[in-house]
Amino acid sequence: MRTTNTITTSLLLAAGVSLSLSTQPLFGQASKPRVNNEKPEKEKGQVKRIHPHALKLILQGKKGEAISYLEASAAAKINPGHTKLLMDLAQGKAGAWKFDAATWPWKRTLPDTSLKKDAPSDQFTIAFGGGAGYVPEHERMWDTIGAIEPRALLLLGDNVYIDDPETPEMQQFHYFRRQSQPEWSKLAKEVPIYAIWDDHDFTTNDGWGGPDIEKPAWKREVRQVFKENWDNPYYGGGDKNPGCWFDFQIGDVHFIMLDGRYYRESPKTDAPSMLGPVQMEWLKKTLTNKISKFTIICSNVPMAPKVKPGSKDTWDGYKQERQKIYDFIADQKIPGVVIFSADRHRSDAYKIDTKIKGMYPLYEFSSSRLTNQHVHPLIKSSLFGYNKKQSFGRVDFDLKKEDPTVKYTIISIDGKEIHNLEVKLSELQFQ
Repeated sequence: MRTTNTITTSLLLAAGVSLSLSTQPLFGQASKPRVNNEKPEKEKGQVKRIHPHALKLILQGKKGEAISYLEASAAAKINPGHTKLLMDLAQGKAGAWKFDAATWPWKRTLPDTSLKKDAPSDQFTIAFGGGAGYVPEHERMWDTIGAIEPRALLLLGDNVYIDDPETPEMQQFHYFRRQSQPEWSKLAKEVPIYAIWDDHDFTTNDGWGGPDIEKPAWKREVRQVFKENWDNPYYGGGDKNPGCWFDFQIGDVHFIMLDGRYYRESPKTDAPSMLGPVQMEWLKKTLTNKISKFTIICSNVPMAPKVKPGSKDTWDGYKQERQKIYDFIADQKIPGVVIFSADRHRSDAYKIDTKIKGMYPLYEFSSSRLTNQHVHPLIKSSLFGYNKKQSFGRVDFDLKKEDPTVKYTIISIDGKEIHNLEVKLSELQFQ
């Protein structure tokens, strides 16, 4: 019974017992992937799908259809190099790409989190965001981010749009084509980039992985490809409890990056979990082991309520677990907590009242339209929002001040400052 299982798990964790998810009862199966590699014409000009659609046809053995499609789509002049790459594949030419890094014909630049280790850590800037499907005309976003010379870039999911968890070749193609772009290459050579995934780079739209480590079988494979293409300090609980969660420190600012997909249960079940018990235990320990001036909880989806009306894909579908996090912060009296999030195709800010007596409000900075064409409407409950153009979040930390501050600014793809909000550390203290 669900309630009994939940109580048993909670008691074990409270007693300090570290659980392997493979020994726990299943509370909800993974969602069935809804693979989206349709022709861009059906996606209202979503050019990011042109070459993936052709590659999917090739992988399905429909090489003649792929060739016809590539010939027709070539008129759009969307990265002719990729068109030729796939045409060579479809025509079986010698020396064609063999779906691996060794035969990829262009130089790739991978993230390197060892960069800027000696940069100032008492006064620094980071950039963050999500929603970065490959759109050639918007790849200049990486130049715009690089122009502010951030200490780090945090990518909070939908960093590439794969939507095909069962096909490693599709996953590699999406990573490789981004890593080969000159704008990305320039940024990745200069700025450490940390990343977690969301639905479009882990599974498919609004999907969940379920609580079982090994099922579906593609989960471990997706994680392996993810590890090969990012450079995080560590990945979840290792091979025993795989995932993409991790944490790192810049000066007296602690960044906690959550995995909201690998163990996510169906939001249609009673009191579902987004994180799973092992990650939740890790989160609690991490929050209390490294008390810093500012603690930044980075989530792939927003925590603030009603930011995706009618949907349970945000933390609104996991209210009880969200409340447990709030209660833990309050019980342990952890000061200085701020939330970063992504997923919604816009940038905005929220002030969350947890309704816990004596607890300070939680500010949430959200941004997830780095390069995407598709846009989501603004939300009335936000402090402010922006969706006219692609944008990212700039966050300035000033720990030199007598009352340290964190300042959030929405920056458009053109480098224009849109809205900003500064929060003092004194505002993030318990009464």
